[in-house]
Amino acid sequence: MTARTPWHRFLVGATLAALALPAAAGERLPAKDLKPAPVFDAGDSVPGRSKWALGESPAATYRSMPEILPSRRIAAPAVASPLLAPRAPFEVNYTFEGKSHALAEFPARTDTTGLLILKGNQILFEGYYQGADSQDQFLSFSTGKSFVSTLLALAIGEGKIASIEDPVSKYLPEVEGSVYAKARIKDVLQMSSGTSYSEEYEDPKSDIATYVAKINANVGGLYDFARSFKPVRPPGEKFYYASMDTEILGALIARATGRSLAAYMAEKLWKPIGAEGAARWIIDQPGAAGREMAAGGLLVRLRDFGRFGLLFANGGRVNGEQLLPAGWAETATRPQSPQVDYGKLEPGYPLGYGYQWWCLPGPNHRFTAQGIHGQFVLVDPTEGVVMVKLSSWAHAWEDKKEMETYALFEAVTAALR
Repeated sequence: MTARTPWHRFLVGATLAALALPAAAGERLPAKDLKPAPVFDAGDSVPGRSKWALGESPAATYRSMPEILPSRRIAAPAVASPLLAPRAPFEVNYTFEGKSHALAEFPARTDTTGLLILKGNQILFEGYYQGADSQDQFLSFSTGKSFVSTLLALAIGEGKIASIEDPVSKYLPEVEGSVYAKARIKDVLQMSSGTSYSEEYEDPKSDIATYVAKINANVGGLYDFARSFKPVRPPGEKFYYASMDTEILGALIARATGRSLAAYMAEKLWKPIGAEGAARWIIDQPGAAGREMAAGGLLVRLRDFGRFGLLFANGGRVNGEQLLPAGWAETATRPQSPQVDYGKLEPGYPLGYGYQWWCLPGPNHRFTAQGIHGQFVLVDPTEGVVMVKLSSWAHAWEDKKEMETYALFEAVTAALR
């Protein structure tokens, strides 16, 4: 090998020295001299942070949230639990407002973005609309609340949380002085904390609007906001739907387990149920200090919403093994107190409320996770049927489209009996 010469060493040294020198700044036109250019538009109709939650957002918004807000990854297992491809076309008619409609009409009539119907692990129907596909992670909105109560159940099963009869303050002593100082975990699970918080989607002065603004600012503070509310009535007395109750549950689970909600969900729920894709959870600020948006910030594939529903259709079991504490799937999905019984939530509304699950009236034990803009995970454990319906409703809630969704679910379960 040829020996390196002093001259060679000089060249190397000179080159390294030149690389270490700062580059000269290029000459630039001042901003005032730049000729105006057209506004850039990627063409995917994804809005900025100010409009994604309560305004009229396009369907692309709810499958593009990582472009809008930071989120934390929820790892999936190496091998997914199988969902069997459809054996034949699935057709069913349903009746709504006195008229019969075919399943094929339902997506357009109800602004559907994803529709999945399962009988056990057999896919009967799977469809994607408004530009969606099977790889998209759809925003849960408040269907995510049912995931949070399930994580709480898993923490109970591990002995991290002793009982839902425990006061919230046992795990979160810093709620002293707020509505949660005297509330039990059970009261919070049943949306009966007695909080002064207001969740009126059409009112820009409502606390839900302030909550969304805090998420949009993305500098933290969701937990402090949630625990700042005072009581207006004793806990356990009256149902009032309050997303801050779920934020408190999220903080309690994180404190009791010593894990972020995303990390805990990945290990204790996502891998055991055999999710096929990583999920994500919106956080209130970037980095390790960010808290998950417990009230509705999950981003999940359509089929994995279905796998979550199957966990409850199967009584909390996966492949014959009990994952949830025995009896939880039954108890959590039925009203357990007078103020949340069927027909008692608000005048004229027939549903009841369990532990962050909505309970459907009727002879069968049926229930649903649901979220604004038309997100549903409907379960009939008697028939082993799960129906996931994801949507892009223009308004936060549309009563007719909700009831039409229940009409289709009733027709599907009746057809499969």
